[in-house]
Amino acid sequence: MDLTYLITFFLKNRLNRLMFSLLAKKTKDSHSLLEDVFVFYCNGKSLKWPRKIRLLPFYLFFEIGRVIFGQEKEKVREKLLDPIFQHGIALTMRSVAHYGMTKPQIFAAPALVVWNFTNICNLRCRHCYQKAGKQLKDELDLTSRLDIVDQLADEDVFSIAFSGGEPLMDKDLWKVLERGRKRNLYLSLATNGTLITPEVARQIADREVNYVEISLDSIHPEVHNHFRGIPGLWKKTVKGIENAVAQGAFEVGIASTITQLNYQEVEDLISFSREIGADKFYAFNFIPTGRGKDLIDLDLSPEQREEVLNILWNHYLEGDIVCMTTSPQYARVCMENSYFQVAPTSHHWTVVKGTKARILAEFVGGCGVGRAYCCIQPDGVVTPCVFMPIPVGDLKEKRLIQIWNKSPILRELRNRDNLKGHCGICEYRSACGGCRARAYAYFGDYKAPDPGCINNRDAYLNLKGQTIKTQKEVRV
Repeated sequence: MDLTYLITFFLKNRLNRLMFSLLAKKTKDSHSLLEDVFVFYCNGKSLKWPRKIRLLPFYLFFEIGRVIFGQEKEKVREKLLDPIFQHGIALTMRSVAHYGMTKPQIFAAPALVVWNFTNICNLRCRHCYQKAGKQLKDELDLTSRLDIVDQLADEDVFSIAFSGGEPLMDKDLWKVLERGRKRNLYLSLATNGTLITPEVARQIADREVNYVEISLDSIHPEVHNHFRGIPGLWKKTVKGIENAVAQGAFEVGIASTITQLNYQEVEDLISFSREIGADKFYAFNFIPTGRGKDLIDLDLSPEQREEVLNILWNHYLEGDIVCMTTSPQYARVCMENSYFQVAPTSHHWTVVKGTKARILAEFVGGCGVGRAYCCIQPDGVVTPCVFMPIPVGDLKEKRLIQIWNKSPILRELRNRDNLKGHCGICEYRSACGGCRARAYAYFGDYKAPDPGCINNRDAYLNLKGQTIKTQKEVRV
């Protein structure tokens, strides 16, 4: 029988959804039956028989799922012993139980939260979506921040990515990272790298941070310094990367915002990342929001973006370094080029091949805004995305799960049936969905077509025509 059919049937089956619901249901102390099943499945000798008998139906349920998904038992046990992976399984079960198996999957809580931890920054990046610099007067205190970590863990959020501003400039970061590790969350840190001394790298390692992403926009110092707004910055950033790599206790990625200034050196940036010892290279979409509104002419054309995506894919195939991007069209490029071999665009997902790849691509779903991902601002305001400055709730007033479930904007963003332009009819709509932040930045409408995609070239050309017309009117 076709494996695709078996997997889909297993996840859509009503009885299985009921089983998911029972397993993942939380008690008042945030405990779930699923945690007991993890213990039984991974180390059954530690349980007494009366308890084993009660858990036996759920054990068999796990076994059936393992066989259907074609996984070796020892490898499954190894994964289930990882508490971070346990969060992912629990959230997936809750999501399928509540929403069913959707294309792409709607999650019962965000799988990933990007937290702009502070607005303080030591740089003045020309493209900064946050307009970071000075501390906001109403940034959250330590007690509120620790409570947010607990909220996320209680809802089985898989990962927190700390960003900013520059998160390393906030003294509370270390205690919040400690709480995140205690609650078994995947922790990543996005930084400009200039503050990563050997001692800071050790502190990051001591908090068992999983991944550190450092921004570097060019192998040429003058280009990077110009883009980041500070003379002499390149050397400090590169030294920070070297210190992070030398620590050896966490993955290190180099992130570049790709624009007209540097798209022709993507190959060089990838080579530099590999040679300096980074584990990943991450190409970020330029999105004209924040300070970036003044740099709209630096954005790539659809053809240029397609070229960049194919470069990333070729390197991924070579296996020399992991190449990822925030551009959701990457899933389409991978699927078109390699018989449904796919590298999803979301952070920290695994590449797979063959029959299961399309299912995974459509499950992850490219752009995760409001569906698998949201953003927390330094003052506790929740937005759909770091690049989409639309307040949908305030953590000083409501819990994150209430905002996630009740926000009309987040609900609308989960529906791809109403997308406009080619995004609405694309055969890769479930695996990509277009970048909703780009649509919003260019058209003021998050349902609009993503003008960065080659399939929305007409929208891009119309947009450029309007821009040229507006510039001529200004000259007159």
